[in-house]
Amino acid sequence: MPAEKFRFCPRCAAKLKPRLIGGNELMACDSCGYVQYLNPVGAAAGLVLRGEEVLLVQRGIEPFKGAWAIPAGYQDPGESPAEAAEREILEETGLEVRAGALLDLLWVPDDPRKPANVALFACTLTGGNLQAADDAMSAQWFSLAELPADIAFDNKAQVFDRLVAGGDLRRRLDALSGNSPSGFVD
Repeated sequence: MPAEKFRFCPRCAAKLKPRLIGGNELMACDSCGYVQYLNPVGAAAGLVLRGEEVLLVQRGIEPFKGAWAIPAGYQDPGESPAEAAEREILEETGLEVRAGALLDLLWVPDDPRKPANVALFACTLTGGNLQAADDAMSAQWFSLAELPADIAFDNKAQVFDRLVAGGDLRRRLDALSGNSPSGFVD
């Protein structure tokens, strides 16, 4: 659970108290009825492939500072999940992409900042120059067969293990690209 639980009601300033609501202990206001729900946030990630290589960023912030991850981030207000994936990739890598098919909705319950639903998109490279920026220390292409050992979040199990020959994400990408192994690159 996130650490930023309110202690006082944002509506009436009364002290919040723990209350059991729908099987969950939530902070609630006895005075005005406000309930602080700790819902997961929306986030998006972009899977950018170049043949049998994948674009990864080395995280420059916690959690997982120094570990490698698929470019991703929280969705901004007024932004679609696909737009969030495109923006995050541009901000973190300097590369422009077009977000295509939604490959999966990944549940990330253990991020210490807040739990998230992460929309994973197949992205096509359209331009730009590879250069780490924003909260990424580095941005590089890696062979899917030789990924770095330090993979952030649960990207290995939730994505990379599913990209092996016969894996469900591999089959989906192959179908989307007309069964071409380089269907998502220039």
